[in-house]
Amino acid sequence: MIHRAFDEITKTDIDALIGSAVTERKTLEYKAELPGASDEAKKEFLADVSSFGNAAGGDIVYGLKEAVDADGKKTGVPESAQPITGATADEAKLRLENMIRDGIRPRLRVQIKEVAGWGDHGAGFVILVRIPKSFASPHIVIFKGASRFFSRNSAGKYPLDVDEIRAAFLATESQAERIKRFREDRLGKVVADETPVVLESAPRLVLHLIPIASFLNNERLDLTNEHVLRNGFPPIAGRRQDCRRNLDGFLTWVPAGEPTHGFSYCQLFSHGAIEAVGAGSVFGGKTDDNRNVIVSDYERDVIDAVGRYLEGYKTIGVTPPVAIALSLLGCKGATLRPIGWDRGCQTHSIDRDAVILPDVVIDSLDVDVPQEMKPIFDTVWNACGFARSLNYDKDGNWKPAQG
Repeated sequence: MIHRAFDEITKTDIDALIGSAVTERKTLEYKAELPGASDEAKKEFLADVSSFGNAAGGDIVYGLKEAVDADGKKTGVPESAQPITGATADEAKLRLENMIRDGIRPRLRVQIKEVAGWGDHGAGFVILVRIPKSFASPHIVIFKGASRFFSRNSAGKYPLDVDEIRAAFLATESQAERIKRFREDRLGKVVADETPVVLESAPRLVLHLIPIASFLNNERLDLTNEHVLRNGFPPIAGRRQDCRRNLDGFLTWVPAGEPTHGFSYCQLFSHGAIEAVGAGSVFGGKTDDNRNVIVSDYERDVIDAVGRYLEGYKTIGVTPPVAIALSLLGCKGATLRPIGWDRGCQTHSIDRDAVILPDVVIDSLDVDVPQEMKPIFDTVWNACGFARSLNYDKDGNWKPAQG
């Protein structure tokens, strides 16, 4: 895989593959041409893409010619750029996207872009396809009545046998369980006040972001640039903040009186997971019958935080997919007050102390954050008797009420 954020890859990076004779590997493959129109070429393309998703992920670069040895065999080393012809970049991307959508189950989300700059007026381009390590593997190729599973090793793709398919399904269940256990363990620590700073109040909002590949592979990210970390991973709704390194990674928090106390914090773990906790920041007073009130404007703070964290991920090399989860703790009996509603508005109370909301998984760091978060927010409103979040219009567009 090219070690650069997908959106930042340019001609310079492609030329560097050639200049440095970077050989093909488990996570990188070169193709001189786009897949042809024949059934065999389409099956080959689907097998290539699914094999990356079922293994460690990686990049396929279309438009790089490989060098050959004395016997005429390809060496896996890029010799020169061979810009794509016969189609525009948009046509090429759409064709590849359609083949992946129709030929791989479950759906495998990939990123595709053209990288231009070759030939006359720099109009020649290559196509880069980035396939993330999939959280929903194993993916199967379904084409013309045939179905096969593929994975990859250092020699390239290969078909899985029955035992390997069984192991792949078991591994996926194990991966999901590891993520679930991490979230449950962290929530248990927040409830038990085993947090990196002493929180000032019991009602708490807990936001988790878990980058699946780096988390599952126990990668240790580069967390050396304090300026980048402080600006990229602030506490929820934090203005004034302190920061320090700790055993888990890097911590920012909004101080509250004593040095070890805080109103909120953001813990960035060394493998890229984020735990952002707001103590009491969701609640805005009491109802006439003394119930805690969840002020619906908290959604704006969560959206802002998620957007900041996704941008921060780009600066430290985190790649999608990313699981996003939200929990509300200490909220039994609380009700929800939409912005603009009067103090006496009638809504139902939440019937449990810990509201563990379903997560969402995003496959890009450039998603529409309000749209991705809508199912999570809707569930909170459901708990208080509403059909959906009223911070979205009837068509599902983010239009928060003004207080």
